[in-house]
Amino acid sequence: MSHSLFIKRFCIILLLCLTGCQSVQNAGKKYSGDLETSLLSDIEDGRLDIPFEQACLIASGVNSSKKMQGYLAKIDLLISRINQETDIHKENDPLIKAKILFNWLRENTCEGIYNDCYNFRDTLNLKVGNCLSYAIQFTILCRHFDVDIKNVFIPGHIYNVLISHEQTYYFEHTHSDGIVKHADKYHPQKKIMRDEELISELFLYKAYNANSDMKYEESMKYCQQALRCNPHDNRTVILLLDNYLAKKNYEDALRCLNEYLSHHPDDKKSFKNTYILLQRVCKKVDNRFK
Repeated sequence: MSHSLFIKRFCIILLLCLTGCQSVQNAGKKYSGDLETSLLSDIEDGRLDIPFEQACLIASGVNSSKKMQGYLAKIDLLISRINQETDIHKENDPLIKAKILFNWLRENTCEGIYNDCYNFRDTLNLKVGNCLSYAIQFTILCRHFDVDIKNVFIPGHIYNVLISHEQTYYFEHTHSDGIVKHADKYHPQKKIMRDEELISELFLYKAYNANSDMKYEESMKYCQQALRCNPHDNRTVILLLDNYLAKKNYEDALRCLNEYLSHHPDDKKSFKNTYILLQRVCKKVDNRFK
């Protein structure tokens, strides 16, 4: 959601609702899920110690050890099939191994590309996915076969890259030709993603979907989980603010924005109008933007 669209929605809410502030009713609400709690506790130091494939499954909604073992068995089956159906075990060159994996996955595990199908479970179960879930699957298998694959983020898209023999090779999962577009390859905002940021993306997708279904409390929960994985992503903050506004929790929206800006002062300019509107509706005086 862009800042301009966000501000427009905010103004509409202000016109339809009485001006005032309401404290959040469920600020201290706890959500169940031992695996999820373990993941978020592990990731709070900014480093992921839980195995990457397990972290992705937990963020995709796997909530019990029994289900986890079932999905890990599916990954093991993919590895077994790749060993049986390809010559990857004969190769030492990481690029050749990456190409073998990429081509095998496209032929055997890609039966549909859907923008909203981010869930890694669906990719394992139904052989469908989007750029995120397919990139995650590729990353997990590459790492198993000792290929140091990287995930590249640009706004609205993710693809993979491998640097081998001082050359760079790209892997695109959602285009029929498997080729990364020139504009994506040289996008000015592209960056290599850390594992924690990939986990955050899974939570953020869940937050977007819950927001679209007007499940604002649920969306807030996923936003907060995404921020614990990647506290520097202003997209998550924008969505969290949108949820607070939909619930008319203006004070919490202002508190959230204050907290974010205190750690990200470079974003003050982009959030200036939003902050001023929140400040006015909460009738608080703050001169930080003057």
